[in-house]
This record gives sequence, structure tokens and C-alpha cells, in this order.
Amino acid sequence: MAEERKHDHGSGYHHEHDHGREHAHDDDHTHHNHEGHEGHEAGHKHGQSQDHAHEHPHGHEHAHDDAHQHDHAQRQHRHEEHTDHEHEHGRGHQHGHAHGHEHKTHFHDPAHAAEFDRRISEIRGDLAEKLADMLTLKGDERVLDVATGTGRVARPVAKRLKGGRIVGVDQALAMLDVGHQHQDPIPAYDQNAGAADALPFKSGCFDRAFVSFSLHHFGNPSGVVHEVLRVLKNGGRFVVLDPIIEEAKDSVDVALEAKINQVFRRTHGNDFRFHTASSIQRLLSKAGYRIPRTNVLSYSFNQEGMDGIPTGRHWLEVAEELEREAPELAERMKKTYFTWHRHGDHVHVKGSFSYALITGVKPA
Repeated sequence: MAEERKHDHGSGYHHEHDHGREHAHDDDHTHHNHEGHEGHEAGHKHGQSQDHAHEHPHGHEHAHDDAHQHDHAQRQHRHEEHTDHEHEHGRGHQHGHAHGHEHKTHFHDPAHAAEFDRRISEIRGDLAEKLADMLTLKGDERVLDVATGTGRVARPVAKRLKGGRIVGVDQALAMLDVGHQHQDPIPAYDQNAGAADALPFKSGCFDRAFVSFSLHHFGNPSGVVHEVLRVLKNGGRFVVLDPIIEEAKDSVDVALEAKINQVFRRTHGNDFRFHTASSIQRLLSKAGYRIPRTNVLSYSFNQEGMDGIPTGRHWLEVAEELEREAPELAERMKKTYFTWHRHGDHVHVKGSFSYALITGVKPA
């Protein structure tokens, strides 16, 4: 388990450090730094609030509605509000992570949904708290959780509401069912079945919205951010939390990015695509959001195996394929993301991955 420690790559610790550059406010892009880690061995994270993509020391800018209530006993749905969009239940219920594609991800499998809900990650937990901070909640807001899954990120957000409610929407009924069966129910939380790019809610009915660890799964990310803009009230905030990869600087980076996405698509479907911080900013800006704040948080690791590192198994799969098939790309992978060394049946990994927290505001 991670504990707190400052800038020590060789220990099993997590630390958040303020370098004194925090100047975040609603109207200006600013800079602030943090440190942190999740895994068996140590690390740190650096966060930057910025108005442009930030390049990290490792050389990389790494790039989850109250209208449609899900009834888990009868798998029926009822509208609690007059909606602008009819939701069609017969179109496959793909998880909010993979709209618009026939590939059904493992999020539809009840066994996988239950196993997913049991996973504990300090990185995800730390980022969920930071997301809740960036929502700037007073407590009485109506909050939309897009691609809510089992409600893991909804929980820390819901704890900050006093009189408000959080509404989760997802297409994967298996994920919603697991969330509904929590022994410790999420307070002030409702679940709804629906597509992220065709939200079953009337316009202007939410004060806040967020999507966590899901943007890279959407086949129609532009449609998603436009739909969220529609259902937000004027002045409402939308926070995007997503793992990010480096902005490609040359043809080697372009080839590396293609290989990374290719490997991840084997498990997550053809819609999967990692974003960069700047590409998320462009997505939001083009939809009409004002972007007052962007935080990029880099989590370091130095450990045996990929336990505790989100999607670490897939990253290691990328690395080892490159080592066999494309030595030049493998070297770039090591410089940009992480190194790996096999010894017997074990592998030692050292490097960092980054995550963007980006706030979009609907113009008043």
C-alpha cells in the first residue's frame, strides 16, 4: 500500500507536494505542481494548471441525467423529466466507453463488472478527489456523472453534496447493476441507462458534469462533449479526467502512438484512442466551452510488476511487443513512458504516466 513520502522513487510511497505555484482561478489558466504515486514502489506526481499542453521531465505530455431511471429489479426504465432525446434500449447498451461501435466491451459482462468494482487504485482514488475539488461544489448542485460505471468516482463527489444530487448515466447495465448492489449505497445518487452522446435529459438541467477515465473509450467524443454542454445550465462546469499520452513531435512518436492504441484496442474495441491534454482542450473549445483550468498530474513508479498502475498490463504488453518487433519504438517508449527489465518470471518497471484534469465552462 502506498504511504506518503516526498520524491523518493525507491520506496512504496505517495506524496502530494505544493511547489507554491498554485494560482488557479476561474478565468485564467495557471500553474501548480503536485507530487504523488500509486503502486508497490515509489514515485511522485507533478501537476500543472495551464493554458497549453505541458511537457514533463520525462519528455511527455500525457495524453465517468434525471430523466431515465434504471430499474434493476425489472430492467425497466422510466422518465423522471421531460427529455429532449428518446433513448432506445434495443441498441446494444454498449458501455459509455464505446458508443457508436458494434464491439461490446467487457463492461457488459457481469463478472467483469464485479471484478472492476473491486479494484483498488491509489492513483484513481487520488485523482477522483482532485476531480471533486475542480467541480467547485457548494453542496446543492445537480451533478451528472457521464459513463458512471459502478459509481466509483460518483462516491467521493456525492459525499460533498448536501441537498444536491448526482445522477450517473451509462449504457452498460452490468456496471449499473453492480453499482446498485453496493452494500454501502452512494448517498444522493441515481443511476440511469443511456448513451453519452445522446443523453436522455432536457437541456439546461445540470449545474455540474464530469467524465472520468472514459473519454478515450468514446467513439464519438465530440458528440459527448456537445451533449454535456446542452444539458448544463449556463455557467455550468464540466470536468474531464483522462489518462493522456505525449503530443507527437516526430514520425517515431506517431508510430509509437499508433502501436499503443492498436494494443489497447484488442481489449477495449476499435473506438479506443488516447488523447493528449491539448487535444482534449481543443475538443472542448471547439464545442463552445471556456477552459479556465487544466491540471496535468504525472504519477511515477519504480516497482516489480504493474500492480496498482491503471491499465498497466496493457502498457507492458505494448512494451514487450515493441522490444520484439520495433527496437526504435521500444527505445522511444523507454525515454517517454517507462523502462522494463525482465528477470526470470518477474519484470521491473520504472517511469511515469500522466493524467489530465480539464475544466470546461458553459458560457453564461
